[in-house]
Amino acid sequence: MIDGNNGWSKYTITDLSNIKGKRVILRLDLNLPYDKSQITDRTRLDAVIPFIKQLSFAGAKIIILSHFGEKGESIKPVADLVVKSLSGIKFIESLDIETIKKEIESIPLGDGIIIENTRMFNGEKDNTPSCARDFASLGDIFINDAFSASHREHASIVGITKYILSYLGPTFIKEITNLNAAAHPEKPALLIIGGAKISTKLNLIKNYLDQGVKVFVGGAMVHNIFKQRGQEIGESFYDPTYNPPESIYNHPLLITPNDVVLLDNTEVSLDKIPKNGVIVDCGKKTLKNLDELINSSKTIIVNGPLGLYEKGFYYGTEHVLTSVTASIDAKTYIGGGDTILVAEKLNILKKFSFVSLGGGAMLDFLANGTLPGIDAVTKPK
Repeated sequence: MIDGNNGWSKYTITDLSNIKGKRVILRLDLNLPYDKSQITDRTRLDAVIPFIKQLSFAGAKIIILSHFGEKGESIKPVADLVVKSLSGIKFIESLDIETIKKEIESIPLGDGIIIENTRMFNGEKDNTPSCARDFASLGDIFINDAFSASHREHASIVGITKYILSYLGPTFIKEITNLNAAAHPEKPALLIIGGAKISTKLNLIKNYLDQGVKVFVGGAMVHNIFKQRGQEIGESFYDPTYNPPESIYNHPLLITPNDVVLLDNTEVSLDKIPKNGVIVDCGKKTLKNLDELINSSKTIIVNGPLGLYEKGFYYGTEHVLTSVTASIDAKTYIGGGDTILVAEKLNILKKFSFVSLGGGAMLDFLANGTLPGIDAVTKPK
């Protein structure tokens, strides 16, 4: 990990005066939420628009790369929004690299293109050298401004940097500067983490416990901890492929709910969970205890829902997020798509010290201090 703002300066372009006429490949994360033929949240696009405009004013030719969706579908819905939001940008649907190069040659300085979903190109997800070279051949400079996608070892994130002069973009630098502070928090500190699978977040939990940070675990992932402790979880969801070690589930700084809400909306203590019960949220005693922890913390990090959000059980998550924003003297950090959606719904997103655009990337960075996309740019080839 590189500490401090100045440590990142050699990996980013701070002076755009020499970029005129250069073909700049800009890797973004424009995997925007999409429902019923409509983009439902353009936050990630709005975050990068100022930098795209700076590149345009500097006279660069801009080549935007991004993935979209989980099924290899066309990026056209997002591309249409980009074209509407930025003058001089057009969408190129072709997957043929030579055709794309000709389009780049024909556009005026200051204009740009957005190409098709990177995952539709053979070798992107496997990070093959041929795919990476093809992407690199489109430009003179590569700038990765896709923090939220940089935990993936894909050709347009990692492989491309072997074949072209590469930098990190401004929103990327903003993420790692803020999350670096969250990774080494002022104490007393509290990590509130939820979601479904504990196996994906164990390194993060261990990292904070080792630093003397209290960690509250909620959501379905806590059910694995309950099972390891011999507690009844009824028919609640848990990850059968993973059992957390005793050093985690019995750690003195690990905090778990002491009462829960069941699917039938009843609220019970842990020893009263029936064999056919389904846990869907934290109980009110648990939330009261969390309020006390929040009020006594100088740093608070929140990632992941604490209840079965998709079934309408978001009371616990809403309560905690509201409580965190009321802690005016603490540094507060939030990340994860579902968590951010709840905060947006409550109209409290701007009350957090920092909102990360990364879900999995945020967790990986906090756990490991780096990401494949960071190492690709900062480590010698």
